[in-house]
Amino acid sequence: MTSSPNGARRRRPVLVPVASALAVVGIGVTAAFGGFAEAPEKPPATVSPGDTIDQGQFHTQFIKAIDTTEKGDFGTTKRYLELVLKVANMGKETTSVGVMPEPGKGFSQSTTFASSLLRTRPEIKTKYGPQVSVLSLGVESHQLHPGITTTVVVKYDLEPTATVPPEISLDVGSFEYDKIGLRDQTHYWLLKGERKDGEGPFEPEVTARITLPVRKESA
Repeated sequence: MTSSPNGARRRRPVLVPVASALAVVGIGVTAAFGGFAEAPEKPPATVSPGDTIDQGQFHTQFIKAIDTTEKGDFGTTKRYLELVLKVANMGKETTSVGVMPEPGKGFSQSTTFASSLLRTRPEIKTKYGPQVSVLSLGVESHQLHPGITTTVVVKYDLEPTATVPPEISLDVGSFEYDKIGLRDQTHYWLLKGERKDGEGPFEPEVTARITLPVRKESA
């Protein structure tokens, strides 16, 4: 056996895999700065007036927002803020146009079109909320028939002296074809979203955001 000049046996160097060493260092740095941060949530797509939004069951164009007046009974006039949309029902069944969610009242996993108009900024405050109707060949209804593109009007009843914002932004949801529950296996087009921890309040997913300039227009 060969001895070292100092009379002690030569020790072999201890090799640490580079990847392992870097991993240890990385964990230490992460811990020092507060752990693993969650990736920021991806913002919804921003679309322009006239663009078509794919909402699953519906393909929707937001055409315009107008401040308008209409003649009422006995020579009176009524003032409205109207949002004008073109909506194509891509499903196989007729569906109700429905009503928009009431601000501050939460959301439900609805099957109606207007439930996907999640919120406006600024909030347009009226006594009874907006009316949502379908106009087709001059006839007003509340039904969206499959395979047909129709005009949908969201109408806010305004006071004559109300101040209308120069523009209005909307958060828009979408629908997915899914079963309504574990027991009911029937599939429906349902507003897409989730419940916190599986049991909390329903929170819809924002698919797109759109801003419409508000312009004055005579009826």
